[in-house]
Amino acid sequence: MDIIALIIGFPFLAALFLFFMKKQNRFRDVYVLLGCVTIAAAVVGFSIRDLFADKTFSYLTHTHVIDLVMMGAEIGLFLLIMFFAIRYKKPLVAVLATIQSGMMIWLDVTGRSDGMEAPHIFVDKLTILMCLMIGIVGTLICLYAVGYMKEYHVHHKEVKDRSGFFFAMLFIFLGAMFGLVLSNNLMWIYFFWEITSLCSFLLIGYTKTEEAITNSFRALWMNLLGGLGFAGAITFSVIKYDIIDLRNFVAIDNGGKLILIPVLLLAIAGLTKSAQLPFSRWLLGAMVAPTPTSAL
Repeated sequence: MDIIALIIGFPFLAALFLFFMKKQNRFRDVYVLLGCVTIAAAVVGFSIRDLFADKTFSYLTHTHVIDLVMMGAEIGLFLLIMFFAIRYKKPLVAVLATIQSGMMIWLDVTGRSDGMEAPHIFVDKLTILMCLMIGIVGTLICLYAVGYMKEYHVHHKEVKDRSGFFFAMLFIFLGAMFGLVLSNNLMWIYFFWEITSLCSFLLIGYTKTEEAITNSFRALWMNLLGGLGFAGAITFSVIKYDIIDLRNFVAIDNGGKLILIPVLLLAIAGLTKSAQLPFSRWLLGAMVAPTPTSAL
């Protein structure tokens, strides 16, 4: 479990330091390099340890304290989205964020999700393969971004250099993706899902031009629409089936059609996040940001 905590937590910690490294210099380049090497090494070590084991691994059945921290962070994400929605007068974003965050906070506050004992972290071969893709491809993109951002600001002097913020968002994105694929608890998956949505929004709007802001909000409301579907699926599963974890959700067999409701809601979430038709426009709009954004 220690190496899993490192894989998920280290990118967030690295991002905190990168956020305050506002100026481009060799020290920051080395820091990004070391951060990427640490992440890749941890993922490879984790994969070698578990990939060829003929079994799965489960961790963290009781996580009351972590759940409280996540609820606080969820409220923080909601307030941040509301800040941007009010600042730029985007009522659709505000409505979508309010409904889905309201459902998740309601489940936490009322205790509807309590007492459903299931491991919050689950590792099988698919999990390991996904972690390898994130850990290797994702860190290569971050390394590529080091040289790219230097040249970007040489050729785009009209854009304020916020590359420290940019690298911080890249690392947060990596940490959230690790959390997403390693989590078994649906509310944990949703939490990391929303972090990736917010990171996409902030990265696409990096230049703060009118076009960038428009495209970033298009990405945000489409991803929030998917998040609403995700939140609806979780709420339905908790109320109807008393299920809060992915493995038991997949194993539902009641012989009826009600299971189609949360499955369709999750399908909508997947379509929006992966920019499939009719939600593909947000990914095209992401091209206005520095290239590592769309690459990641």
